[in-house]
Amino acid sequence: MQWTSGPEMPEHPSPSPPKGLRASRKVLPIAGIAAVLIALASAMPVIVRSILGGSKVMAAPAELPPISAPDTKPAEDTLPEMVAVPAGSFFMGCNEQVDTECDSDERPGRRVDVGAFRIDRTEVTVARYSACVAAGSCGTEGLTMPYWNRSEQPTEAAFCNWGHKGREEHPINCLTWAQAQAYCAWAGRRLPTEAEWEKAARGTNGLKYPWGNKTYGTVGKAVANVADETLRRKFPDSHVVDGYDDGWEGTAPVGSYPAGVSPYGAADMMGNVYEWLADVRGDLQEVRGGSWHDLPETARASYRGALDPGTRRADIGFRCAQ
Repeated sequence: MQWTSGPEMPEHPSPSPPKGLRASRKVLPIAGIAAVLIALASAMPVIVRSILGGSKVMAAPAELPPISAPDTKPAEDTLPEMVAVPAGSFFMGCNEQVDTECDSDERPGRRVDVGAFRIDRTEVTVARYSACVAAGSCGTEGLTMPYWNRSEQPTEAAFCNWGHKGREEHPINCLTWAQAQAYCAWAGRRLPTEAEWEKAARGTNGLKYPWGNKTYGTVGKAVANVADETLRRKFPDSHVVDGYDDGWEGTAPVGSYPAGVSPYGAADMMGNVYEWLADVRGDLQEVRGGSWHDLPETARASYRGALDPGTRRADIGFRCAQ
């Protein structure tokens, strides 16, 4: 299998958010949130899509870059609770019986065997990451400044959660893949593979979303933090799910949507922040899960994305596996 990266997205004047990645699109979507986010919508990072019709699960890298062993092992009660996912096969990729929005790299849908593992119930929070910083095993470089397309993005810094009082239980964001990996190593864990993440998100039978197959706005309750009416009230030019309101225009505290947990009890597998994974595509790292400014077509269990591992964005966080 080969992968190719597309060109960088040229600047454009419209603040309207892109609706997601089709086969012809090369950038991970992010909402153009009025004037504050015009730069975000017009200067998005490069993303890779498959050039083959039938993509397969990419194995996790055989060896990850070395990380120094932590001086002290964290107490288990200071780490996120984990949920267990049993060994066995699951349906991975596009389930055309319930999903008409799939991209080419989600096809063909197929059954994939995955060994037993555990995964964090929630995304890693600012408070949890702070414990790793205090232990001297995690760094804070760049956590208050988004970075993509080879430049810092100061107009978006307010969306980074590090250092903002009251966001301790929000997901840590604006961090690189290496920073996420360092936290997981300190915690005695690792980043999940793409197959592990997808199984934890949708169960074994190919659900479109963690909670089932009804989409946002029709499910009858708030199930995830995506582009919603609260976002539109704050930024009127935003494209959102009409009639759906999750109560947050940016990230939400982790675990805020119990109605949207996965079949294994993992929370926020859709929305809030995309999550760094162990898998690679060429020189890029996989991300999954959609975010607080995504529309339904990109906040689905089988939707795939990849980014430069040095990217720092307000819509990217992580969770660990074991």
